[in-house]
Amino acid sequence: MIKFDLHVHTIYSLCGIHTVLELLARAKELGMAGFAVTDHGLTLGGRLNNPFFERFKSPCPDVKILKGIECNVLDQSGKIDIPRDFIEFIDVVLLGLHPNISLKLNRDAYTDMLIAAIRKNPCVDIITHPNDPHYPVDYRRLAEAAKAHGVAIELNNSKILYARSETACAMELIEACRDVGCLMAVNSDTHAIHELGDDSSVRPLLKAANFPEELIVNRNEETALEFIGGRRANKK
Repeated sequence: MIKFDLHVHTIYSLCGIHTVLELLARAKELGMAGFAVTDHGLTLGGRLNNPFFERFKSPCPDVKILKGIECNVLDQSGKIDIPRDFIEFIDVVLLGLHPNISLKLNRDAYTDMLIAAIRKNPCVDIITHPNDPHYPVDYRRLAEAAKAHGVAIELNNSKILYARSETACAMELIEACRDVGCLMAVNSDTHAIHELGDDSSVRPLLKAANFPEELIVNRNEETALEFIGGRRANKK
């Protein structure tokens, strides 16, 4: 189980079906240390709002809730849809390729997009689901760019859980990060409450690849908060 899940959606994403408090209750039940609420950016219809970012605090001291966002790459220049008005309140910034981007490009074009976004936006902490088959990327090039900027690459449990990506592709991603020495974040990408904290579909892959535990940024609460805290200055 993931003790500190850094990719969780609520009803404020069009694809999420639970409230923050419902997810909090589930996290407490599981004995999790915390999770990050990372609803989609405005390009995908995320309903981001001031009260959550400016006012909300976890009512449960045993479970920490980080405030985050899953941004979208907007174009080949590396522009992303992060809401500048909220950035001072945001703990963690995720970034991925989503349906706003054409499906007609090639692997080099998608890789170039993500690398340009990493270079242009130091606020980005984690690249989400780069093994999405709709947007193929060069894992080694991406891992090298991410490592150079201290960015983690996500190993997404839901992509394997729901067979939305081939296991072989996930293994290639893990091996590229292992060989380059790039940080990884193991996340659930929760949309439904039973998915929270689940890493059962990817944990065997990490073991099979002999992936170094010390490269997993959210292997426990302390390392997750250390990774996020160490990048906080990039949000200014």
